[in-house]
Amino acid sequence: MKASVDVTQIRPVTDFIRNYKAYLTRIKMTRRPEVLTVNGVAECVVVDAQTYEEMKQAWEEARFIKAVHEGIASMNAGQDKPLRESFRE
Repeated sequence: MKASVDVTQIRPVTDFIRNYKAYLTRIKMTRRPEVLTVNGVAECVVVDAQTYEEMKQAWEEARFIKAVHEGIASMNAGQDKPLRESFRE
């Protein structure tokens, strides 16, 4: 997946509303996000369902990894509690 949005895939939301079937077909085929604008300002990004699920999974994995790293850092800094004390709480 690309880190940035292809500037050729930025389009006005009014065009999307008029031609949504063509947009959905193109997005499903290319699996590339398209930015929709209102008055020239980016408002939303449209992606196909499969790409969305992949992004969601990657985000959840990143959150988990971050939480584990934070826990390890807390433990290394001596901010942890003994297991028995944690269970008592």
